[in-house]
Amino acid sequence: MNQQPQNNLRLPEQNSVVMVGRLTRDPELRRTGTGKAVCSFSIAIGRRFKDQATGEWKDADPTFVPIVVWGEMAERCGERLKKGVPVHVEGRLQTNSWEAEGVKKSRLEVIASRVQFLSVAPKQEQPAAIGAKASDDSDSVPSSAPSSAPSSMVSGEEDEDIPF
Repeated sequence: MNQQPQNNLRLPEQNSVVMVGRLTRDPELRRTGTGKAVCSFSIAIGRRFKDQATGEWKDADPTFVPIVVWGEMAERCGERLKKGVPVHVEGRLQTNSWEAEGVKKSRLEVIASRVQFLSVAPKQEQPAAIGAKASDDSDSVPSSAPSSAPSSMVSGEEDEDIPF
């Protein structure tokens, strides 16, 4: 009899991603039935490589990654981000499944735990104070996904004077 040996190997479970890209469209901010803010957007991630035949550097086709942000950070992303703005995103991968017209569909998306604004989009006419005050001068905010702790707010006001 062929018996397969028991495999006692335990692999560490790690689900984390870090990426930098540009928004491919304006973010979509909405609320759940309980009033929790959720913001969705996609980023395009590029990659450069050296062509072995010519020795020239080339750009690979971009990869498009859907991002989902929850809570206070979702509100900030919805207010401050626009198409084309670069961001640094940290989070975890999750499969989102649904059924549309009797067909099961799914997609892999990033649930952001942190979004850092690398450039601030021009502000639209709006009141000076929106939501809570900033807890620091950083342009990054930990996300508050449904099961995580409350997040801090992001200011970002100081970056508008930076020439780059």
